[in-house]
Amino acid sequence: MEYFGAPFAGWQTQENAHSVQDELERAMAVVLHQPVRVTGAGRTDTGVHAIGQVVHFDFDGELEPRRLGHSLNALLRPHIQVRRAEACSPEFHARYDALSRRYLYRIALRPTVFLRDWSWQAIYRLDLEKFRIELESAVGQHNFSPFSIPRNDGKSTVCNLIRTETLQDGDFFLIRVEADRFLHKMVRSLVGACFDVARGAHSPGLVKAILKDDFQEPRTWAPAQGLCLEKVTYADYDV
Repeated sequence: MEYFGAPFAGWQTQENAHSVQDELERAMAVVLHQPVRVTGAGRTDTGVHAIGQVVHFDFDGELEPRRLGHSLNALLRPHIQVRRAEACSPEFHARYDALSRRYLYRIALRPTVFLRDWSWQAIYRLDLEKFRIELESAVGQHNFSPFSIPRNDGKSTVCNLIRTETLQDGDFFLIRVEADRFLHKMVRSLVGACFDVARGAHSPGLVKAILKDDFQEPRTWAPAQGLCLEKVTYADYDV
């Protein structure tokens, strides 16, 4: 499924907040005539978008997946849409079976109107090569807690950042990061640190210093609107 994240307090159901999961479950209750709980592959934060979120749910009745998708989309417009619905193995789990998640971050290198809600407009001249090198230095298995807002849920803060990619596409700078898992606001923190190096606010080597917890000065956190969950990878499902 995909969604425009600006109107929502993230993917996951929260008390006294409007979430993507809530909207999807409300629509499913109408279509299936009973409450249904859904599980997403990742918890996107407030204002973050997705074009590749994967969701599973359990249902004992008969379903025609294509009709289900059409019915849900009729109720979910305009900010949420189901890209594809299909039957899966009863053992499949959208979150725990995921091998990796890939995020896309878009920085606008010029003022923009039509893509302003999907990108971060840079007001500085950026050295894009410095950005690339700085981001690449984060690849590998590290404790990324200095690049996150702690949830204090007892879970590991070690992640394997599998690969990074940067690409200038006309007046936009596209940043992709893929990892086995991500911490709360980890991508936005990484992008912000690389942004600071690329604009000359901090010296190269900032990412490694933060990973070592050797950097305590103020630094930039990239805003939510430029971030999008682009793809979730599984061993047995092509989504």
